[in-house]
Amino acid sequence: MSDDFGQDEPIDEAAAEEEPFEPFYKSVDEWVTDWLLPNYSRPLRDASEFVWDPQWWRYSEVIMRLEALWASWEKMRLEGGPGMVAFFRDYLDPMMRVILDPKGPFHTYDPNKHDRDGERDLPEPLPHSPLTVPDLFRLDFD
Repeated sequence: MSDDFGQDEPIDEAAAEEEPFEPFYKSVDEWVTDWLLPNYSRPLRDASEFVWDPQWWRYSEVIMRLEALWASWEKMRLEGGPGMVAFFRDYLDPMMRVILDPKGPFHTYDPNKHDRDGERDLPEPLPHSPLTVPDLFRLDFD
C-alpha cells in the first residue's frame, strides 16, 4: 500500500464513465400523481380507518414523508424485484400507515365536511418552548 493516494492504483473506467443519476419522475407531485395514487389503494369510505386529503400538498409533514418515499423509490427501482420488495415492506407500507392514519397528518381533514377543492383547516405545529442553557442544569424537583 502506498501513501501516494492512488498513484499506483488502476483507474476504474466503468466508474469514471458512469452517468449521473436521472430520476424517472421529475418531482414528488409527478411521482404521487403518476405512480403512487394509481398503484396504492385503500378504502376511504370510513374516515376512522384511513384518511387521505386530495390536497395532500398542503401538509408539510406529508410532503416530507412523500419526498422521502419518492427518493427511496427512485433508487430502489434500479435494484429490480428485491429492491422493490424491500421498498414496499420497509418504506412504503409503514410510511403510508402513518400518512393515512386518522390521527396522522390529515387528522384535521374531514371528507364529509370539506369541499374537495376548498380551503382547509391545517394542523397546528406541535408546541415548542426554547431550551436555554440554564434549563439543562436546573434540578427543580418541586
